[in-house]
Amino acid sequence: MDGREELIRKLNNAFADCDTKFLSDNVTDDIQWKIIGEKTISGRKEFEKSLNRMKTGGPMDITVQDIISFKEKSVVEGIVEFMVEPGKKRKYAFCDIYTFSTTNENKIVELRTYIKQIKKYK
Repeated sequence: MDGREELIRKLNNAFADCDTKFLSDNVTDDIQWKIIGEKTISGRKEFEKSLNRMKTGGPMDITVQDIISFKEKSVVEGIVEFMVEPGKKRKYAFCDIYTFSTTNENKIVELRTYIKQIKKYK
């Protein structure tokens, strides 16, 4: 596992554990988080606000199925499961595309998230 793949795994673990500090420490000040079909979150402050709202659902189960990295981009495919209300979990398939800064290769400048609820999953 190379350094980029290890960082991507740590980022997904941080999302799962709601470790907002780790996530915030690994993005640029001008981060763009594009949740496709939903909204775009611009800048570190808005990113942090969004992460704090995420905490209300509690920890998530994230299973990373594949990571592909090339140059400044890494693509992660997986399954995420979390509580939407007490006693009710939902599963989603996701694909995240991380774009790393060209001036600081360990900081994320853009995150594009594609997510779709899984109604039946085997």
